Amino acid sequence: MTGMKIMVSTHPGVRCTDQSETLFPQRFVRREDGSMTVFAITVILLSLIVGGIGVDLMRNEMERVRLQNTADRAVLAATDLDQSRDKTAVVLDYFDKAGLGHLISAQDVTVSPGLSSRTVSVDLMNATPTNFMPLIGISSLPVPTRSAAIDDAPNIEISLVLDISGSMRFDEKIDKLRPAAQEFVGTVLRGEAAQRTSVNFIPYAGQTNPGREMFHYLRGTRLNVTALDQSAGGIPSGQSNGTLPAGFVGGTGSNPAASYVYPNVSSCLDIAPRDFGGMGLPPAGLFGQTAHFMNWEISRNADDLHGGEEMEWGWCPQDHNAIKYMSNDRDALQSTIQNMRMHDGTGTHYAMKWALALLDPNSVDAMNAMIDANVAPEAFRDRPAPFNDEDTTKYIVLMTDGAITEQVRPINAFLPRNLVSPLRAADKTTITNAATNVQSFYDQCALAKAQSPRPVIVFTIAFSASSAAQTQMRNCASSPAHFFNADNNNISNTFRNIARQINQLRLTQ
Repeated sequence: MTGMKIMVSTHPGVRCTDQSETLFPQRFVRREDGSMTVFAITVILLSLIVGGIGVDLMRNEMERVRLQNTADRAVLAATDLDQSRDKTAVVLDYFDKAGLGHLISAQDVTVSPGLSSRTVSVDLMNATPTNFMPLIGISSLPVPTRSAAIDDAPNIEISLVLDISGSMRFDEKIDKLRPAAQEFVGTVLRGEAAQRTSVNFIPYAGQTNPGREMFHYLRGTRLNVTALDQSAGGIPSGQSNGTLPAGFVGGTGSNPAASYVYPNVSSCLDIAPRDFGGMGLPPAGLFGQTAHFMNWEISRNADDLHGGEEMEWGWCPQDHNAIKYMSNDRDALQSTIQNMRMHDGTGTHYAMKWALALLDPNSVDAMNAMIDANVAPEAFRDRPAPFNDEDTTKYIVLMTDGAITEQVRPINAFLPRNLVSPLRAADKTTITNAATNVQSFYDQCALAKAQSPRPVIVFTIAFSASSAAQTQMRNCASSPAHFFNADNNNISNTFRNIARQINQLRLTQ
């Protein structure tokens, strides 16, 4: 067998083969066994890199959110005009408590005080190290943090309207109202804000007393000066409104030198229903005075004529319970609230009429007259501001514990028995029914909310009130969110909430 080569293996189990099979490198290149392994490894590596990038990005976002939330809380706390601590220290303390104090310094905090505002801002640039992204050349990711807050007190005009009707003496409501309203005044007139905030304080019962000065400015017609002995309830003429006519002979009393007269101790104007269709002050020279009487069986104590422990005689609050105009004297207002006394009736429509009229820019001459009469501060001359003044916001804060009642008047304003007893049916007449008065109230609420371009913001509070009163307050409020249904347990929180909204603390970045 010429030409054939036989290879013999000297090792058992080894197959003999043609010599050509020993040339395997070329054949190995052509073989496909295991060719997917390289691709699979490449895919796995790319998946790990992409997943790692995702992990690094999520860590970075978590850190950013953590820093941003801390910065937002810090600047809000520091910006608050109530904040008495150093503002930068407040911000740094917030970061310390969050375990982030090492990421911020005082140079990262900016405090910008204004006349009646404060802005605090934080501007940080930190970075989070990456675990996977170094594979593509990125060793860290930036964490920018910017936050700013402003607590500003623009020019603010407030009419604070409080119900001092006789029902407020039940269930300690008047005792709960006083500190709540005092705190409200203290909040809106705190610090620098008092320079630009004016409060018309309007207590009301069956009527609303604008005070002797406004009564005179509007040329109200006073009840005639009538002689009345002290034993029948007369008071010295010097304590009563009105001027003694020539040759007047008064009643007698303990002071032989004094002329005793019927007690004209209040100054309410009997505004007609037709005047609730407009928002301004009552037209001058058209209205007479509300008489001195009680309608309901609330008190028969003769001491209430000049001031009992809880209530004073009168459907119209007496002059020391009259409106206080454009005040920014926190202590004086809080003292007035503490000393306010309850009277008869619930004439919320009258109170709303005055509350809105005192925010109406057409009332500026009357308010300047109150300044000239020394019953309003010079600092607020030329208020109320126009409704289109972008730097002024107007608010009405109205609280009541009862539904609006009918309006009655004595047939004989000078009947002495009216000083010690509620009106008898035969001695009184109804001048407007409850439905008419509710509509007058709604007319004023609608006018307040319709002012353009900047409506009056109306907050209302039904304080342990009937369903009818709740409905009236709800319908008057600027929105459902501006209506509060309060009781003894939350009346303070209600006033506090409203005051905080008026103060307008907010984030700007």
